Amino acid sequence: MGRRRAEDAAAAALLRLAGPGTRRGACRRDGPPRRWLSVIHGHRRHPRECGRGFVSRRAPGIDVAAARGYATAEDAARRIAVVGGGLTGLTTAYYLARMLPPTVGITLYESSGRLGGWIKTDRVPVDVDGTRGTVSFERGPRTLSSLHNNKWRFDDLILYDLALDLGLPISTPEDQPRYIYYPDHLVPLPPAVPLLNLVREPLFLDSMWGAPGYLLRRMLRDGKLPPDDHDPSIADWLHHITMSRSVADNMASAMVHGIYGGDIDKLSARSVLDRFYWNYHVPKPYQDGSLMLAREHAILEVMSSDEHIRKLALRPKGSLLHFGPAGMEALTTALANALQKQPNVNIEMDTSVRSISYDHGEQKVNVIASKSPRDEDCRPVAYDRVISTLLSHDLARITGDSLPSLSEKNTVSLLTVNMWYPRQNLKPRGFGYLIPRSVPHKQNPERALGVFFDSDVGVAGPDEPAGTKLFVLMGGHYYESDDPHAVSPPGNEGAAIAQAQALLERHLGIPRATPCFAMARMAPNCIPQHWVGHRARMARAHGELLAAFGGRLVVAGGSYTNVGAMAGLRAGCEVAGLAADSAREGTGLEQFTESEDILCVPSRKIPVRRARAGV
Repeated sequence: MGRRRAEDAAAAALLRLAGPGTRRGACRRDGPPRRWLSVIHGHRRHPRECGRGFVSRRAPGIDVAAARGYATAEDAARRIAVVGGGLTGLTTAYYLARMLPPTVGITLYESSGRLGGWIKTDRVPVDVDGTRGTVSFERGPRTLSSLHNNKWRFDDLILYDLALDLGLPISTPEDQPRYIYYPDHLVPLPPAVPLLNLVREPLFLDSMWGAPGYLLRRMLRDGKLPPDDHDPSIADWLHHITMSRSVADNMASAMVHGIYGGDIDKLSARSVLDRFYWNYHVPKPYQDGSLMLAREHAILEVMSSDEHIRKLALRPKGSLLHFGPAGMEALTTALANALQKQPNVNIEMDTSVRSISYDHGEQKVNVIASKSPRDEDCRPVAYDRVISTLLSHDLARITGDSLPSLSEKNTVSLLTVNMWYPRQNLKPRGFGYLIPRSVPHKQNPERALGVFFDSDVGVAGPDEPAGTKLFVLMGGHYYESDDPHAVSPPGNEGAAIAQAQALLERHLGIPRATPCFAMARMAPNCIPQHWVGHRARMARAHGELLAAFGGRLVVAGGSYTNVGAMAGLRAGCEVAGLAADSAREGTGLEQFTESEDILCVPSRKIPVRRARAGV
């Protein structure tokens, strides 16, 4: 039963994409468009087999013409709201507009004056030491993960679906060397350096006893799967399977700093290290196979049926994707432009949602929103379904005391410093470096998490002068008062830039007096943290949402499922499919309410990944 429910939940959204309300023109399937269960179980007939493949491309936008024939009487009067205009909210609204007929009203609420959330590409005129030009800076995420070698997750297939729709060109650069700073210098990681060189490094020598410990643990395993409530921290789990603390302190903490900005003593191994966690506990029945969750198998089967998506998925040469000189904001801009052209989509900018409540008699979700905190004359607007992409604690705040499991603030704040020097070759070639928590305090008093070499990864604009572009990431869990190594963030932008310059002088030998252009940004509560107990907390929240809102308030985003831009696309797509089906109740948290079903799929049946044994 677990596998069926997991596949159903994942496939519901995706098969609606392939169904009548999409871009593919006039092709109808026999039978009701919402009956996707028969597609997952029993004989499978993909809607894309109707001759509506990506061969006939159209102008970017949303083709809703084909949906008109499937509007029911209930659909005609439906209203759906999306709260939050970041990447997940934009993706949700976009797929709703694609899946639903144009008679359904869609309202997107955004509290600020711009769409896109943390994704922001600034083009800034610079004049440094006689060098002038315009430099592009990514103020938030700088790239997307291609997942090209990952057979556990298939979020990238949603990106390729959007790119084909929106006419977005995707750049796939080759991989660059990566480094870890330990204990007082940069250590290049394989494959950029021969393994023989790495074994001489203190980074390896201090962690080497983890390897025999891991092998011994594997030999002594009893073959039983961990119970559903097994949820250790990353640090505790790695210590258990390696019998060494150094692997977590030196390796895992660096990786987690780059993704979560979080503390491995608090983050859940099951939620954060899902692929590695399950590959340790679940033996593969045969060698040429890959373990994957049932819900991932569902998205794989549906999306890989499109030959154009398959081609894009096989194109990446490395682990990163971006949008060339247009920057990361090209994605959110394209989504916003497409939505603004739809007559049934209303975007409310500078509008904060102050309250969300449920009318049990009318079975409507009431939203109170205003453009000013002092506006007391705000009347509720009733919706058939509301999708929240807000942080979980913000949603709990505006729903009264209905969702106590979401009330705790499980986030960290980051300080980012963008720097540009009019000189080249100030650093080694590469993607950048991460800093583990085991680095001595004197080498990292600023509590930086990592430094990224943006000039080596991104594509310079046409009028961007040659130079060195760096992105310094600081804070995260170190800015939390309960962290044992907590520090206070710098009080102003000048102090933040000075800290970044001191760090670069110590780590890269760039004198802090070297002329440069720099700007800093504090991103409060920007990364949700999946701490120990996350899965159980989400299961409780699922029940609270059903009880308080009758399955008509749905949640999506990094507070609940995976963090990151690619995961945000996946979350938006799936929650849109759930909300678009008027016959289904749901919360977006169904996956947390049952045991996870894991399959072993032959590599030959994963056509969106290059042939390669394992995961």
